[in-house]
Amino acid sequence: MAAQGLSGFYGSVFKRSTTAAVLIRSTDGRVLLLRSGSGSWDLPGGVVLGAEDPRSASRRIVAGTLGLELGVGRVLVLDYIQAGASPGAARPGSQGDSIAFVYDGGELATSVAGFTAGGGEREARFVPVPDCAAVLGEAVARRVAGALEALDLGTVTELVDGSSTPGEPAVPPPTRRMMPPVGGFSGILGR
Repeated sequence: MAAQGLSGFYGSVFKRSTTAAVLIRSTDGRVLLLRSGSGSWDLPGGVVLGAEDPRSASRRIVAGTLGLELGVGRVLVLDYIQAGASPGAARPGSQGDSIAFVYDGGELATSVAGFTAGGGEREARFVPVPDCAAVLGEAVARRVAGALEALDLGTVTELVDGSSTPGEPAVPPPTRRMMPPVGGFSGILGR
């Protein structure tokens, strides 16, 4: 019985995956989306390999797919995808839980609307933000919306299966004082 328990544990551990994606925007407010062959559109990203952190994976994937050496910024979205999640989730019918990171890829000054890479194997295009929901699957569109919201608010968006988690509303972090108030000195410092 214990052996089956360990076997089940190890089997579940190795079914978990981590993915990393990058939100790259044009200076005129469009979002870069990619697709391979006739697959679905998504943010540039992929699977985080063993012994690799998500930020390094993001850099590797962007360099490999787009040929860009990109300084990957802060994390914008953490999306926990549950095994066998609903059909609207990012990975419906998957066998293991996973976590998806979305990082800020910054803005590119370009007027290019789209291009083909990898000998026609990959297609990329900049899509206006309002059109993203129509182009992307439901869960990925919510991930992009969460990333854009995190950019605006200076926070991180936490999702479960592509949906906002119940709880505290997203608010910007409080401003920190450089020095705590010291008794007797506040009048001298003009406070």
